[in-house]
Amino acid sequence: MLRVFISSVQKELASERRAVKDFIRNDPLLSKFIGDVFLFEDIPACDRKPDDIYLAEVEARDIYLAILGNQYGWKKRGR
Repeated sequence: MLRVFISSVQKELASERRAVKDFIRNDPLLSKFIGDVFLFEDIPACDRKPDDIYLAEVEARDIYLAILGNQYGWKKRGR
């Protein structure tokens, strides 16, 4: 069974991420091949850094599905 990570900018497209996850889990054909769909917002708060969790989950997945919208993330500001 394949494992999928669904991603987009956290502040944007939350309902679309949820809809894709629900579609995959409820579709008779896709659900035969995809065993787990990960959304970052589904994990509880914990003592690990969000970046560490994100990267570990991406590495553990077979498919990374990016949903792109108006924003594309954040830019680290330097001095």
